[in-house]
Amino acid sequence: MKPFFALLLMGYACYSQVGIGTNTPNSSSLLEISATDKAFVPPRMTNSQMLAISHPSISSIVYNTTFNTLYIYNSLGWKSMQDTDNSNLICKKSGGTLTVTNNTYYNFPLNSSNVLSQNSSTYDVISNGKIKIKENGIYMIGAQLSVNNMPSGTKAYSIAVYKNGSLIGLLNKNESIQSSNDYWGASGIMTFNLRINDEIDIKYLINNNTNLNLVYAAFSFIKIN
Repeated sequence: MKPFFALLLMGYACYSQVGIGTNTPNSSSLLEISATDKAFVPPRMTNSQMLAISHPSISSIVYNTTFNTLYIYNSLGWKSMQDTDNSNLICKKSGGTLTVTNNTYYNFPLNSSNVLSQNSSTYDVISNGKIKIKENGIYMIGAQLSVNNMPSGTKAYSIAVYKNGSLIGLLNKNESIQSSNDYWGASGIMTFNLRINDEIDIKYLINNNTNLNLVYAAFSFIKIN
């Protein structure tokens, strides 16, 4: 009878409540931790280490030391607990040189070192102006560009969005008409239906044969549905 009694005790232990710091865990809790002078510390790791976790379970939690915030894993991937429902990505840069050549598109000079805000479960900044989408949805994409030495005369320009190497939209397309060498800027915004693993390129074209002084460059993604 002793082995059978031990088995009953083991079965009871598997299904009873567990308390740490308390002898009376709530009956609705499988595990309850109570303390007034100590903290619960989840696993701490970089963003790369977090993304390298093989087959994480739904509701897994880590502290992401790259972005200094808690992340939780759901059916769409890792999600920052600081994010709102409208997942976003913002990259910006001030100063530098803007490469331009007649009739040639160039990627925005913004990469992972220029990230101001990012939900890593939705976006991956691959290289200059190139973003990989990690969730299906409707995205609002905006971009802006300015220089301080646009030459006089008429210069055609455009800001374009490419998906997987193909043009899908022009955020802005027009001509700059300057009476003298001066400041110039352009911006635009559009919405697109994007899918997991789509690679998006944000590009600009300015018909000028001399590089320009960059004042400001930025682009943003907002997942609206």
